Amino acid sequence: MTPHETTRRGIKRIPWGNPRRTSIAGMLVAAALLTSGAARGEAEIALAVQYLPEGDYESAFGVGVYRFESEGFGFYGNVALTLADRAPYYESLTVDSFGDPVTKRYQDLALFSVGITRALTENIGGYVGAGYGWAIGVARKDDPTNILASDGEYYVDDPANDESGLNVNAGLIFFTSGPVFEIGYHSFAERLYLGVGVLF
Repeated sequence: MTPHETTRRGIKRIPWGNPRRTSIAGMLVAAALLTSGAARGEAEIALAVQYLPEGDYESAFGVGVYRFESEGFGFYGNVALTLADRAPYYESLTVDSFGDPVTKRYQDLALFSVGITRALTENIGGYVGAGYGWAIGVARKDDPTNILASDGEYYVDDPANDESGLNVNAGLIFFTSGPVFEIGYHSFAERLYLGVGVLF
């Protein structure tokens, strides 16, 4: 075994992914749970699962909770995260470690928004709000010795491609006798998303 291989074997693997993504996900899920927990009283509550397609950033899945009052304004919260299997993930390595080539770069999304809702017609509700967005840089590298990964592919942070900023969010909820449908827009990702859900 060469010294180079010995050094590789001493690297700590993070099989569950990037801790930064995990902490952001925890914060956003907590915010969504608080919003849904607060949604009580004389109102209709829409819960929707969303899909944001790939564009400049990776695709993301989201969830939104929308409270529509019978009169006046309600409130909402939604979150969206890139869900991808980036394993094995090595937090302690960089894009320059060992000279292994970078074979692909990703920007995984984490978005959240809160704001107000309003019933526009009997069958349509609208919402508008603001929040924050992160694009988290990840690099896929190739280990020709297959020590860091059985197939040679492993993942590291790519902070040069990190981005963050204001996220303005708006959309429409369409009520039917069955499921509810949603179309919305995240300014940070500059993409439309679609959703489907239920009404309580």
